[in-house]
Amino acid sequence: MKNIYNKVKHIAVCVFLVVAASSCDNDIPDIGGAQQNYNTAYGLLLANSNLTTFVKAIELAGLESTLNTADDYTYFVPNDATFSTYLVDNGYVNDLGYPDINLVPVDDLKQLVLSHVVKGVKKRVGQLEGVEADYLTTGDYATMANAVNPDLYLLSINVTNGVLKVNGSDKEAPGLDYYATNGFVNVLSNVIELTPPAPVITSLSQVLASAGDVITITGQNFVKVKSVKFGSTEATFTAVSKTEIKATVPADFDSYALIVVETEFGVSAASSIGLKYLLYEDSLKGWGWGWGGDITWESTENVSRGTHAIKKVAESWSGLFMHSDLALNTADYQFVKMSIFPTESTKIMVTINSDTGDSSKGTTVTLIPGQWNNISIPISDLHPDLIPGGNFDSVFIQEFSGGTITPSSIIYIDDLGFL
Repeated sequence: MKNIYNKVKHIAVCVFLVVAASSCDNDIPDIGGAQQNYNTAYGLLLANSNLTTFVKAIELAGLESTLNTADDYTYFVPNDATFSTYLVDNGYVNDLGYPDINLVPVDDLKQLVLSHVVKGVKKRVGQLEGVEADYLTTGDYATMANAVNPDLYLLSINVTNGVLKVNGSDKEAPGLDYYATNGFVNVLSNVIELTPPAPVITSLSQVLASAGDVITITGQNFVKVKSVKFGSTEATFTAVSKTEIKATVPADFDSYALIVVETEFGVSAASSIGLKYLLYEDSLKGWGWGWGGDITWESTENVSRGTHAIKKVAESWSGLFMHSDLALNTADYQFVKMSIFPTESTKIMVTINSDTGDSSKGTTVTLIPGQWNNISIPISDLHPDLIPGGNFDSVFIQEFSGGTITPSSIIYIDDLGFL
């Protein structure tokens, strides 16, 4: 009887060991649950046949002793197929054409591995009914790589309706996170890279600027900024944050420039400031005339920028005509831009040819009273196909509200030009 008991006991132990070993491989559909796996998080990595490339990266980076500790860990690990795709995409391929982790520089490997590990917490994804646990929630998490290099991005975690997204990776969460005595291993379908991408400019605080103005450049990835250039001229700047830069417009700025931000990680696409040609800045670069109300060409009463603006008493259907000393062509510009301040609600009609009475060749714009309206009219809206050769040398603006304004209505016009 004793021998039979020992045999049964021996079989039960063998079955347990087989099950325990099998539970370390993601061929098993569900290895989560309330029962704790009697292995460390690092031990799970070593035992899993689908995470061998990540384990090799740990070894090559010399991080075994750093990660094989009793501390709590939450791992986000790309499977072997995903890691192989990453290696190929980044050119780490041997002479036979196979992906080779040995070709990745050690410092890069170290950052890559640590970018996948959150130390000090053990958080799982799949929520189990009736089981209290430390569950992953949506937010940004600092990895071990962030502790080494604070300029790196944080790990972006999103858990919605049982689905885990880690910097763009999707995986069904319930039952697929590997649990251990001191943490969890979440298997991903992408390799996490926390190195900031090239900077991006999204907006400028000023549409127009003058030399010496301090403008705010808003965007993304302003990390380790090397330079801010207006055209070929470097500007004095202060990187306020990863999304904001203060830059001083250089002394040689005329009326237009392409702004570029360069960081240690790349160069932004150019963002334009100003106008390629200013027909009116503080004075008219040409000559003009008008009707239906007085015109003051260099008024100081109400100015958007600089020292002067055009003041026009805007009686119903009144207008003004501005002729440029410089011959212009529609092919060289995309927009007509101006700042205009009406004292009453009104509408204007704008054309860029000398046919002052032909509104079919122009477009209308409704103005908000009591503030500067920064208008940007596409050249394509001004019927360039009707202008012979696209050549023009004038701008015509007419009050177009239909007779609803009072005789005392005034409009102020500043910074009129072309971009």
